[in-house]
Amino acid sequence: MDMASTDDDYDDSDEYENTGVRAPWTLRVKEIFWPTPAPKTGEGGEADRIPPERRKEVMRSLDPQEVKLAFGAFTLATIAGIAIPAYILATDKITKAGKHSIAVAPDAALLGGVIIVLCILGFITLWKRKRTFVSFALFLIGFAFTLFIGLIGFVFILVGGWLMLRAWRINRYGTTDAKAIRQEAASRPRGKGAAASTSKTAAKGRASSQPGVRKPPTASKRYTPKSPARKKIPKPTQ
Repeated sequence: MDMASTDDDYDDSDEYENTGVRAPWTLRVKEIFWPTPAPKTGEGGEADRIPPERRKEVMRSLDPQEVKLAFGAFTLATIAGIAIPAYILATDKITKAGKHSIAVAPDAALLGGVIIVLCILGFITLWKRKRTFVSFALFLIGFAFTLFIGLIGFVFILVGGWLMLRAWRINRYGTTDAKAIRQEAASRPRGKGAAASTSKTAAKGRASSQPGVRKPPTASKRYTPKSPARKKIPKPTQ
């Protein structure tokens, strides 16, 4: 017996939306921090272009892929922000450097508390889908972890930069698809040709927008010699 659909294709959220019944809180939380990917509506596998008037709105928000990556980063930061300071507190309460002793436990506890607070703020801004605040929280968490382990901090900074890079692509090209961006970038003129075409287009636009305005006369390219200076006539003397 052939089955038209499988259990993998079944989505509980669609059932609740169609029936109008309020979904359980567990499913709502899952959709907030691990949303269902949006279906691709482009024809022939091409990415849809966001119109210019909607690009700022899309830039401020996050798509499902970005939400999942940010959620994983904040979860990892929370676990590491608790585990690393706890390990330091348990093993290296005092670090000896020559004749001097430095207590590292208060610093580790304070830095761990800052990371936890930043993670909480990150989860809240992720719930609100605020791209700028999520990226800023990831940057701060990355800089905080560089005091413990530089490589871990660099990973969080890289994730925050990736989110900002995608926002720039949306603003410039209207899509985050790398293949579509390469095709558009290759079709655009470069260097002096691009500047010349842009200036010509702008000049044509100004000329067409003011059809009734008379153009001023242009300077002649012929060389016109200067008129000789007038000689002063001396006054007659008596």
